[in-house]
Amino acid sequence: MLKGKWCLVTGGGRGIGRSIALALAKESASLALTSRSVEQLESVAVECKAAGAPAVEVYPADLSDSKAVDGLAAALLAKHGCVSVLVNNAGMITNGMTPLEGDPDEWEKMMVADLTSPMRLTRLLSPAMVERKDGAILNISSVLGLEPHWSTAAYCAAKFGLRGWSLSCHDTLRRSNVKVVCINPGFVDTSLPGGMPGTVPEEMIRAEDIAEACLLALKTSSKCVQTDITLRNSQNCAYLLYDPTELMMEKMAASQK
Repeated sequence: MLKGKWCLVTGGGRGIGRSIALALAKESASLALTSRSVEQLESVAVECKAAGAPAVEVYPADLSDSKAVDGLAAALLAKHGCVSVLVNNAGMITNGMTPLEGDPDEWEKMMVADLTSPMRLTRLLSPAMVERKDGAILNISSVLGLEPHWSTAAYCAAKFGLRGWSLSCHDTLRRSNVKVVCINPGFVDTSLPGGMPGTVPEEMIRAEDIAEACLLALKTSSKCVQTDITLRNSQNCAYLLYDPTELMMEKMAASQK
């Protein structure tokens, strides 16, 4: 499906990004992978080549640095002319994200990684897609970009913003045969929420499920664009995740009655 096309996956060194990269590799995509860890990128690159990617390039970069984002986009455009698929997957989460706790400086870093970096990459890479009348931009958001949560206000702000950006870009770029799809996963078994109180890894969404959602967005015809793909947990496996201890104990007691 993607033979002869270059795909950029941010946060491609582990977790969801790794799974997406492998899924694209199996469709014969050539891959550009970026994250902060050189070792993780090189490991995933080996896996992707074995899975069918004709070429894999790694670009270690901190996407919270606007100059690094600009340099990445410039290098790809200079070398390949166009990126056919942009997967905005890289992101971060921090501790303390309510009006009553947390570090606003950390929130600002999170907003750059989760929102303004995808915006910047889209601005830099989408004109070439429009010129070719072909392309896709997949924004990996969250159900917390659809629904507010009392303990994750700052993260919700970033993900609500990403979804608003994604939907607006869809409305602009669909006229040029460029798909823009926002993928909203529930709790996924990765290093981001995994291991926190209340999570049950065996019942969480797999990273491979997110990769399958990306393939669905790419496989539909040019006449069809999914503006949103929302993936919810089949069981309420993480309902305790951000509850204070008192509420957690109450819910556990209630569930045992």
